[in-house]
Amino acid sequence: MAAEIDQGQFKTQFVESRVVVVKPDTSFGDPKRFLELEAKVTNTGDETALADSAFAATLLKTTPEIKPKYGVIAIVPTQSGPSRQLQPGVPTKVLVRYELEAGVKPPDQLTIDVGKREYLKGDYSPASGWVTVREEKDDKQVPVVLGRITLPVKPEVAS
Repeated sequence: MAAEIDQGQFKTQFVESRVVVVKPDTSFGDPKRFLELEAKVTNTGDETALADSAFAATLLKTTPEIKPKYGVIAIVPTQSGPSRQLQPGVPTKVLVRYELEAGVKPPDQLTIDVGKREYLKGDYSPASGWVTVREEKDDKQVPVVLGRITLPVKPEVAS
């Protein structure tokens, strides 16, 4: 397991990446192939965070680039079914899935640009919360890359 990365709102260990095939919940539809990233994530904030809109948003870019048609899926597997919640202070397994188009060969390794989140407190309004750290580049605000993680991609397994 990789070293823990302090992302501000999250402390994260990237465990592995693999290709998985997920069968549909019903007899309708086709199985889907995903490049799946497994991470152990601890929410350092005081409130519940969401695996998709908060944690997955810190995974800024993949190399090779994977842009799923319907976006990235981030789930927290639990005994009662998938969740999206990251409770404060609890190390939690998170699966981030990038759907692979039919016929696309998965990469041998995956590099992820990892971002950071910081807590901003509003001085004169209740508008406080966690935001992605940004910097100005070429007159644009872009997310700051905290680091890059490279993981080998394990071959296909059925889920």
